[in-house]
Amino acid sequence: MNKPYFLYILKASGLCLFSYNLKGYMREFEEFLITGFISAISTFSRELNKQFGYSEEYGRLSSIPINENFEIMISYKHPLIGALIVGKKDIDEDMKNFLEEIMNEFHLKYEDKFMKFEGDISIFDPFKDEVERIYGKMGIFSFQIPKLQKDYRKRIDFNKNEFELIKFIDGKNDIKEISLKMGKEIDEIKKLISTLLWNEKITLSEKVYDEDIYEPKINLFHLIRTKVFTHEKEEITSSEKRSIEFEVLKTIDGFKTVHEISEEFQNLSISDIKRIISFYFSQGYLEKVELYPQIIKLDDNFLKNFQNQNLVLCYSLENTCNGELSLLEISNRIDIPIKEIKKMLVNMGKQVTYKKKYIK
Repeated sequence: MNKPYFLYILKASGLCLFSYNLKGYMREFEEFLITGFISAISTFSRELNKQFGYSEEYGRLSSIPINENFEIMISYKHPLIGALIVGKKDIDEDMKNFLEEIMNEFHLKYEDKFMKFEGDISIFDPFKDEVERIYGKMGIFSFQIPKLQKDYRKRIDFNKNEFELIKFIDGKNDIKEISLKMGKEIDEIKKLISTLLWNEKITLSEKVYDEDIYEPKINLFHLIRTKVFTHEKEEITSSEKRSIEFEVLKTIDGFKTVHEISEEFQNLSISDIKRIISFYFSQGYLEKVELYPQIIKLDDNFLKNFQNQNLVLCYSLENTCNGELSLLEISNRIDIPIKEIKKMLVNMGKQVTYKKKYIK
């Protein structure tokens, strides 16, 4: 998770109780302008929903776009509003969980103080330490690969352990491999990694989840074969390892989940599969996508090939696949497993087109 820019916690009235410039080297903005804007647009959204008879939860904004590059993420914990200014490309499930946990922690820690607020917002300043702690414990996976930022030597001094760790960060070693080479526990390495992330000295390769769907780039297999057969410095003893990695990558077709790929390799654990995919993702060989299927109207000649439940599924998909819903969203809406949906979409062949949302 890339660090967001600014955090604000305010009351519905617009009064800001707590703010934090997470990227400390950036110039801060006029706080009251931002919090006043968030409060005003949130109130307008609620009032608009009331007039049309919608419940309060539907009047809550989840985000406010600022421009093509930035967005304000919103979270509610009555009577507070949390706002996180982030880059659009950085919005993911981890960022949402980060904001939710910050709001829960702030509410739990200071409820008696903000409910009887007497005007001194400095009492909330120590919460900055909690923000860093929450950021530090966000999920870091052992198969993620750290990579040094170009300007990693600027703005901060390293302690002895961090300096020792940096020697092993080369954009190839994952966290598990680094821990083995350093002879330290993974949890200790993760703690050091989280500090370097907070100070923006490193980046981490994309996380790989069991339900992720991947599509290879057009030249993926050609490039990997080239690496296997023409890389003169490649050790002969590693050829078997490369061969297994290539077999894993060959199974990526844009439809299988990581879990489904792992089922084809009984001698590899799901963590092994994730490590392989994570590495090649970090090297630019893979692109992470969400598939948004769109079905051209099915004619009678096509439908006569299906019966009973399959026919019902065809109709359900025809009514649901509009190019705006991902496979997971479709599965949740019609209560059919993704695996069955994908099988049917494959059977439909040219009747289906796909919009692809690339996940940065």
